[in-house]
Amino acid sequence: MGYFDEDYFHGRKGSNYSDYGNIDPIKKFRNIISFIRKRKISGRFLDAGCAFGLLVSEMKSHFGEVHGFDVSDYAIGKAKTRNSGVDLRVINLDDPLPYLDESFDCITALDILEHTESFDENLGKLTDKLKSGGYMIVSTPLDAWPRKLFGFLDKDETHISVPKEEDLRDMADKNKLRIVKEEKFAALPMHGRLPFVPASIELYMQKD
Repeated sequence: MGYFDEDYFHGRKGSNYSDYGNIDPIKKFRNIISFIRKRKISGRFLDAGCAFGLLVSEMKSHFGEVHGFDVSDYAIGKAKTRNSGVDLRVINLDDPLPYLDESFDCITALDILEHTESFDENLGKLTDKLKSGGYMIVSTPLDAWPRKLFGFLDKDETHISVPKEEDLRDMADKNKLRIVKEEKFAALPMHGRLPFVPASIELYMQKD
């Protein structure tokens, strides 16, 4: 999709990024990296909405096979420069996914589902690709009181499917995803987090 171009990732039009290329992946993804290490999750990994492939790069030492996709041609081009030999594709999550069902041990969908036409449908689509016992990690802004008060701070006009917390929990239950850990937070500058404020949520789930 043309909207997610160079200007989007470098803060020159409606997005919440100032410069995605300056993100420190160790800091941004430290909770996810820690979770995967502690649970000793391995096998096949997929990052849905991988952008510049920052998390993909960190996962190469934990998984035997690593995959990523993004809707942005520009982002995938950047991802390939730092992840040679990794299967990286331009894919719109609203379209059918070219992966076998029950083929991944871990899937991350970090701040992607709220950009799609149907959060519910696309969470199910990703869950279909997850093995029984596999892990799904999802982060998303929430339609909750912080958004009602401070929603004007969200400059990303492509946030078209922001869920309510109760609806998100229902979606997890419907897809037989058991929540094993969760974090609520408000995003701070330089990828910090103000904990317990329900502006966003990160769910760590295991498929039954």
